Amino acid sequence: MQKPLVLIVEDDDMIAGRIAETLGGAGYPTAVTDTGEEAVRLVRESNPGLVLMDIWLKGTMDGIQAAGCIREHGDMPLIYLTAYMDDALIQRAKQTRPQAYLMKPFRPRELLATVEVSLHRHLLEKQQRELESRIQYIQKMKSLGTMAGAIAHHFNNILLVILGNAEMILEIAEPDPPFRHNVEEIRTACNKAKEITTQILACTGHFPTMPVAVDLKSIIREIGPVLELYLPQGSVIQYNLPPGVGFINADAGQIKQVVMNLVINAVESLGNKSGAITISTGEMDADHAFLTTVRPNNDLPAGRYAFLEVADNGCGMDANTLNQIFDPFFTTKLFGRGLGLSAVQGIVGNYCGGIKVQSRPQVGTTITILFPKIVRQQ
Repeated sequence: MQKPLVLIVEDDDMIAGRIAETLGGAGYPTAVTDTGEEAVRLVRESNPGLVLMDIWLKGTMDGIQAAGCIREHGDMPLIYLTAYMDDALIQRAKQTRPQAYLMKPFRPRELLATVEVSLHRHLLEKQQRELESRIQYIQKMKSLGTMAGAIAHHFNNILLVILGNAEMILEIAEPDPPFRHNVEEIRTACNKAKEITTQILACTGHFPTMPVAVDLKSIIREIGPVLELYLPQGSVIQYNLPPGVGFINADAGQIKQVVMNLVINAVESLGNKSGAITISTGEMDADHAFLTTVRPNNDLPAGRYAFLEVADNGCGMDANTLNQIFDPFFTTKLFGRGLGLSAVQGIVGNYCGGIKVQSRPQVGTTITILFPKIVRQQ
């Protein structure tokens, strides 16, 4: 593994040369300057992995001032080199958040140890910040999910009242009344709104389910004719449904929703060009190494899984899009709700499953859904 560049900021040429020689012998590339102004410029241009900063420098800027400017540019470990530190200097230096202080004169072994420990500590701190940020994001999404689920429940109840009254009006009205078209539009709008609340409830895990032993192949064969209605002209759906795939414990209606959402996304990725969508089922032994690549849930236990896979040769996705596809209401379409994959995530999570997404721009996308395999009771 290549070691990071170390910027040496030291006004004594002899000391700077010895430091560079010591670090170079340990495999560290180095850059050297004796002014704070030049140090700031080098940091902006070369983005070193660590800065060794003398406090007293040539030029108009001392090491602490230079460190403050460097901190504004980026986050990298900083080690002060000095032969003298009083309380005032220490208090100023603290504001720049150094990883360590090396008092001159120091031995080569001491220098290398300080550099190694500082780099390792900085990496751990960075990982901790990323973990804390991820935890905050999860907590935020959990709170939003709870709120969205409660709102969807209440909104669904309101829709049922409106829909019920519309149905009653149509039943008791005279045959073909003049307002029939208006009432039918109300009913249609309520049914569409009900579909949205169902997706929101699925996203948040608040949708009531009736899990039973279901066969993935049977579900796909059942809704296959409906899926093919979404295909653009010249495109095909190919099925790879080998015999012997085990059962999963799930709500059949929700699994149909998962398949529908994945296929609709695949169709949209094809755009106006003809292409192929492949729907596959199977079983696999998933080890911990594979499961660490599964998202959004990567803490699944190793074992035997049944899988559902939908692959297309459409436009594919870049890394930035991949990082957002499970966010509620995220969509790359000009018009759309962005609930498809979020709903899939909610459903799959309810059944202790996971999702693996592979995609390359202009090549296509493959989404694999893992479900714990069960043995069907006879």
